[in-house]
Amino acid sequence: MTRDIRFGNIVISDSAPVVVIAEAACEHRGDLDEAKRLVDLAKEAGADVIKFQLHLPEEEMIPNSIRFWAGSMDEVLARVNLPAKDHAVLMQHCKAVGIQYLCTPFCAKAADILDELGLEAFKTGSGEMTNIPMLRHIARKGKPMIVSTGMAWADEIQETVAALRKERAQFMLMNCTSAYPPRSEEVKLGFIPVMRQMFKTLVGYSDHATDMWAVLGAVAMGAKVIEKHFTPDRSLKGPDHFISLEPKEFRTMIDAIRKLEAALGADKKVHAGEEEVRRWAHHSVVTLCDIQAGAKITSEMVGVKRPGWGVPAKHLEEFHGRIAARDIPANSLLGWEDVEGGAA
Repeated sequence: MTRDIRFGNIVISDSAPVVVIAEAACEHRGDLDEAKRLVDLAKEAGADVIKFQLHLPEEEMIPNSIRFWAGSMDEVLARVNLPAKDHAVLMQHCKAVGIQYLCTPFCAKAADILDELGLEAFKTGSGEMTNIPMLRHIARKGKPMIVSTGMAWADEIQETVAALRKERAQFMLMNCTSAYPPRSEEVKLGFIPVMRQMFKTLVGYSDHATDMWAVLGAVAMGAKVIEKHFTPDRSLKGPDHFISLEPKEFRTMIDAIRKLEAALGADKKVHAGEEEVRRWAHHSVVTLCDIQAGAKITSEMVGVKRPGWGVPAKHLEEFHGRIAARDIPANSLLGWEDVEGGAA
């Protein structure tokens, strides 16, 4: 039995529409006005949630220990980070626009800051999936948690789930492959229902591909949350621009998700749009030759043909051996009134 996740105006459940998170991360490049523009664009694109990141590099890592082509990771993050006071502004802007604010902390202190600002739920990154002390710290705040599981073995997820359950946390898991971008064979969408069954939780999908196709597969596999990187313009060269969708692409993805959701029903019935087609496309019992009144009908005299508004084809053999009540021309729909005794 899965447990619903609720925060702000967001409901994540088996019966609710898929929740779409626009992962803005640090695509604002440290500019508050650009971050607010991202909020506006995400709302226009149809996202339910926009998510940012709060980095405190000095708390997250040893200085100069992780290096990229653009410099040490802590220096890069310092250049593109927004301070806590700007996140307070973003929270209010999201409320005014009508989109849910969410943020990922990358250390316990960042989680404390966001909690004090009034963050309504926590989204944790895959790098923190095995940081059980930090996850326990967040869980004790009593707010819903969306936990990404990239870069982890199944037994490590089990350890994290056990720790969260010990804290009585309200959480869900996100299937994720933390390659940028992953190869198709690394995405493992089939793990979504496996994880759901294994851990008895709601499961979502956090995507790092350069397109939207894995997202649609994830929805079909039962993902109830989709997180996809979002940028105003890839030419701006934000930190994650190469795996992000621009607003028009994001809108297309959401439209596709909603159409796919509508197509995922599991019941089987004749729909209104099928009724007219059914009338001509199904088959009825018909005469294959002229039949005289009083003749005994044999299998050679009758068969099945379209249209389907006569006696259904499944009754064909019930006419065998019956006596014709009148003269019946070839290629006639054969009715019960055409044989003595009527319906069998």
